[in-house]
Amino acid sequence: MLDVLDVAVTHDRAPLQLGEIAAAAGVPPSTASRLVALLVERGFLVQLDRSGYAAGPRLLHLSVRTLDQMHAADRLKASVEALAEQTGESASAGLLVGDEIVLVARKEPAHSLRAVARVGDVLNPHTSAMGKAVLAMLPARRRLEVLRTAVGDHAEEALREAEAELATARTEGFAVDEESYAVGLRCRAAAILDRSGQAVGGISIAGPAARFTRENANACVPALLAEVERLSLEIRSNK
Repeated sequence: MLDVLDVAVTHDRAPLQLGEIAAAAGVPPSTASRLVALLVERGFLVQLDRSGYAAGPRLLHLSVRTLDQMHAADRLKASVEALAEQTGESASAGLLVGDEIVLVARKEPAHSLRAVARVGDVLNPHTSAMGKAVLAMLPARRRLEVLRTAVGDHAEEALREAEAELATARTEGFAVDEESYAVGLRCRAAAILDRSGQAVGGISIAGPAARFTRENANACVPALLAEVERLSLEIRSNK
């Protein structure tokens, strides 16, 4: 069962169909069918509409809890705390877990007006700044998979609508949200990249638009880019 779960979630071509999981895990199709059904029943996998199986909510919950005990989580917490202190606004870090962007670290400012979000939240990939930053730095096939998990059959339409913003984010190195994720919220975000240059997560800075003006938001971008570059370098240097 653990081999089947590992293949289903971490295979280079994931998400996989049932027959592909059986072949990659080296188990008979009937055994794979029984094990995958149990993993879906227990919430460790979810069946996607057309592209196969992906990490389920119980596995995501375990992943977030595990991250809280890892050095990487401490580094992300340190990053968002530093950015929140430097900018005076909310800073968040998220990781791409399966096909969902999960908030894993967050630091609120001292202001009474703040952006509301909690660790463990799943971010919308095409309306949030962090989601757009991550999508922009994924291959086309992965972008569609992430969007399909979020919006189902409307994934291709959503991707077409977001493509201009994603292209700009790829060029400039950061994504923006001007009150599309939540009314009254302005945000800037950039992706954390692995050795292949693909996004594994992102960091964002957000605040109420009335206080966090466009000028203030854009002034935070250099600090944001410097932090994600440091994190990306750490990932690339890890063996």
